[in-house]
Amino acid sequence: MAKELDFSVLPKELRHLAPLISWYSESDDDGRSELLEHASDEELRQLSEAPETHWKKINAFLDQNVESDPGPTQDVALALDSFAQAAMEAKFELDARADR
Repeated sequence: MAKELDFSVLPKELRHLAPLISWYSESDDDGRSELLEHASDEELRQLSEAPETHWKKINAFLDQNVESDPGPTQDVALALDSFAQAAMEAKFELDARADR
């Protein structure tokens, strides 16, 4: 879970993702896996579906800001990057649960 972030730096189309970004922006692989393992199926579905129509905007923001100078915009970009990873992994977790 992220520290206090200034989501106003996100493009308007992505700001509605702020609560999910805050919750799932764990950069540590093990920590993120643990978050996903403890999430309900509905939470995983919401997480995996939330960015579906926004990948182009997400990737553009990441391309422009992940390696930018340290500050609020880079902080949000790094959190968004971890969220994007979690969103992709949520789909795999749902599929794994379905196979059990």
